[in-house]
Amino acid sequence: MRLQALPCRYLVLVTLAFAMGSYGQDDDGLLAADDFVIDTALLEDPTATIAGYERYSALLGGDSVRHCNGFPCIGWVEDHHPAGALKHRGYYDAGRLVLYKNYHADGTLERDFKALDNVRCVLRTYHANGALSSETRYVDGVALSYADHYRNGQLRYEEQKHRSGAYYERMNIHAPDGKPISTMELVDRKHSEFLLREYHPNGRLRSEGRARYNAQRMDTQRVGSWAYFDAEGRSVGGEEYVDGKVHASTTSPQDMGSAK
Repeated sequence: MRLQALPCRYLVLVTLAFAMGSYGQDDDGLLAADDFVIDTALLEDPTATIAGYERYSALLGGDSVRHCNGFPCIGWVEDHHPAGALKHRGYYDAGRLVLYKNYHADGTLERDFKALDNVRCVLRTYHANGALSSETRYVDGVALSYADHYRNGQLRYEEQKHRSGAYYERMNIHAPDGKPISTMELVDRKHSEFLLREYHPNGRLRSEGRARYNAQRMDTQRVGSWAYFDAEGRSVGGEEYVDGKVHASTTSPQDMGSAK
């Protein structure tokens, strides 16, 4: 039986754990609150994915060469679903994909890949209803920007990496109605500091503070003042961080969220 709804923390945990892994970040405070519940019907159906062709694209990190009649494919190549509908149409150069599109058996576009030049490319995938599912932009094989959408078309998640690929400059999560769940953006490039915000389901700010990335330790820690608010926008306390640890607090953790 399909689960109808899941806490947002569960839905974004894998995404954030992967993304923050570049930081060595283990701060659970970066995750959105449990009071967000997302209908799983709005998420991607993995059974509808047509994958496997990426291995023929060097720009996507693939190292395979596709052969046609015993030789590396050159020009347009098509594959079809068992019933005959077009499944894949791609342009190959020496067996490597330059651009291609995949289609579901009903003719709906599943993904669209194209090389923009020798180092840049973009890959878009689509939900079974035709709405944009994700867009990833690569430079030299590194995915520097990524965004995905709910089936209703609303932006769900977006991230932007530093051009070096070493860390993320932006990472935002949205609810199906467009309200923010959590946001992270680079605000001090010199000191690699990020402003992090978390929100209540009604769109009001829940918490706000900064974190700093240390390239030598490959770690990100909270720094400076952090503020916390209830769902009505009233302050319920704050904390001062030094080297990722609470140095001072204006209220105890058990009081946060229950303050009137």
